[in-house]
Amino acid sequence: MSTIFPQVETFRLKLQKQNIDFVCNSQLPDTSAAVSFLGSFQGQSVLWNMTLATLLHFRATRGSNISVTESGLFNCPFIEIADGKEGVFQIQVGLDLAQIDEPVINKSIIMIRNYKRLAIGLTEFGSMHT
Repeated sequence: MSTIFPQVETFRLKLQKQNIDFVCNSQLPDTSAAVSFLGSFQGQSVLWNMTLATLLHFRATRGSNISVTESGLFNCPFIEIADGKEGVFQIQVGLDLAQIDEPVINKSIIMIRNYKRLAIGLTEFGSMHT
């Protein structure tokens, strides 16, 4: 039986009351967006706090702060999940797109909800260019 975490349930009720599927705390379109939504992870209902951004945005904002071993990062789409606490997880998603808008957010949420191999850490998806 899955645990119902208080913060997850509070957020679920907020979404239900407002009849929405996610909360975006960013002006769109942009190169990044802060989005919160519900999903499932490791058999539990969780609250995802997602930073969704273009690869160019990640390279520009974090590129100078990465080590040599991480220098290949931000060259292909990725999902990175940090350890969570009480059902709340931070997730970063980098996409090889020019901008983030509401349709991109919706597709990303669907992808995360349907992806069966979500795991703590970094998952890269290879270049979208041939």
